Amino acid sequence: MKQRKILIIEDDTELADVIARKLENAGFATLSTTDGLEGVRLVDSDEIDLILLDLTLPDVDGIDVLRHLRQRTALPIVIISGRTEEAERVVGLELGADDYMAKPFGLSELLARIHVVLRRAEGTMVETDLSRTLSAVGEQPQPPPPAAEPEVLSAMDIEMDIPARRVWIDGKEVTLTRTEFLILQALLENQGKVVSHDMLLQAAWGEETDDTHLVEVHMANLRAKIEEDPRNPQRIQTVRGFGYRLG
Repeated sequence: MKQRKILIIEDDTELADVIARKLENAGFATLSTTDGLEGVRLVDSDEIDLILLDLTLPDVDGIDVLRHLRQRTALPIVIISGRTEEAERVVGLELGADDYMAKPFGLSELLARIHVVLRRAEGTMVETDLSRTLSAVGEQPQPPPPAAEPEVLSAMDIEMDIPARRVWIDGKEVTLTRTEFLILQALLENQGKVVSHDMLLQAAWGEETDDTHLVEVHMANLRAKIEEDPRNPQRIQTVRGFGYRLG
């Protein structure tokens, strides 16, 4: 299996070195830079699997770097920042960061969150690697059983191709982050039913967090992309005290 590489964009070189050692001890390869613009260049020129992004950088604000990166790549991005205000966290998540860790943080927790984000991003990577290994030694894996769930979901003028990770609204394709996609998929799979905050957390984040505020932030961002008027949503309804319902 290819060694996964993490880019650390952090102006505190001592902290960057500590993080790099922790990640390398866990089997990752790392690249580090103190500059936001250099970080963008490295993403364009190297095979990166995940980005750790500080928001306080010497050459350009980290929020601008995040915005620029999201326009160019769907790579997982975890913000590591000394900015602890809720507004900063909300902005970072709304712009497409996959997670936000406020300094100071524990290295073990950071490593755990990186694994969670990578698992969401890589999806069926383990199955793919297994198939390649079996083929290399001349053994063919057994065909998988028929899928229990449909590969294409549709409702309320929304069409979702799950394997291709593509979504269309009224026939026009929209670009969603992985988290937004997983939230919308859970709603489509339960169309007409109330989906609780806990169910959406499980669908998008697994069992690694119980922070329902994450759902609210990403839901607002999802509505901005699929609703004509996000302040008066017609597709995704809020059921106060319970969760959300599609339709």
